[in-house]
Amino acid sequence: MRIIEIESLKMIISVLVSVYNREKYLCRCIDSLIAQRNVTTEIIIVDDGSTDSSPQICDEYADRYDNVISIHQKNSGICVARNVALNMARGDLLFFMDSDDYLPDDSLETLLKLQQDNDADCVMGNYAICKDDGSFDKVIPLPDKYGNRLLSNREACEMLLYSLNTHVLMVSWGKLFKRKVWEGLRFPDEIVKSQDQHVFPQLMERIKRLYYTDKIVYNQVFSTESITRSNFSRKFLYHSEGVAMVMDYLLKKGYYDIALYKFGVGTRHLFDMRNVLPDKECQDEIKRQFVIYKGLAARLIAHVSFKEKLRLALFLVNKELYNKVRIKLRVS
Repeated sequence: MRIIEIESLKMIISVLVSVYNREKYLCRCIDSLIAQRNVTTEIIIVDDGSTDSSPQICDEYADRYDNVISIHQKNSGICVARNVALNMARGDLLFFMDSDDYLPDDSLETLLKLQQDNDADCVMGNYAICKDDGSFDKVIPLPDKYGNRLLSNREACEMLLYSLNTHVLMVSWGKLFKRKVWEGLRFPDEIVKSQDQHVFPQLMERIKRLYYTDKIVYNQVFSTESITRSNFSRKFLYHSEGVAMVMDYLLKKGYYDIALYKFGVGTRHLFDMRNVLPDKECQDEIKRQFVIYKGLAARLIAHVSFKEKLRLALFLVNKELYNKVRIKLRVS
């Protein structure tokens, strides 16, 4: 590992990339970072114990470019890898990147200009969904009312109402953060999936000025090897756990309509996982999380319409009947 000598790191963007067995996609990812126009970057690549040729690829780029740093560690998970990169970062601005994905050439320039023009703590842009070969698939737009301006905390959280289609608010990638937003904040080491939800409440409280542009600044590749497509296991329960943490935050903020929506997302996920994760450890964890959701439902019930009160009351009294009604209504 080389430490690059940079006289002034003001307005330098530290790009943080975690890698695990991504030899097929890694060059495209790093090349897109090298190609960024009119910005100065520090690219920190953390290889999380890859067993393919990813470590060699990381080192080759570090040898070739002075602003690329290659770090190797034993396989410890994406959160540990991101935290290592965060601890290494020296720029005033931070940008997370998944090693499957790649950027348009002007992404960081666009985000940096918007950050400076608006003194934003965080600038986020929209993203394109791409196929495994990197070719364009689709873009999920948000309503125009959110685009190309500073958003209040409430307005930003409203984006969660579209979370079944787009993760633009929740994910850490595709956003340019002021360094201070992450001071003293790290991802929980043990989380290996849906990790962004577990830091969302703290991030949202730290971000006082959030700007959203509807311009495409990130290309998310749905690779055949992506963690989002891996087989069902205990790690999938981190999602419903994270949703509960987000719902708790929304309740504290008084955003009851959004909290109700997330209640549906989280409990539906638990019911679905109960059918595909039969082992005792997972079933016990599902039971534990249902208790958490009962507590959240009890806090929410006073703040919703009469119809939704009946829905939440049924969940509190008999969640099995609640699930049967939910399935029947969904089918019909």
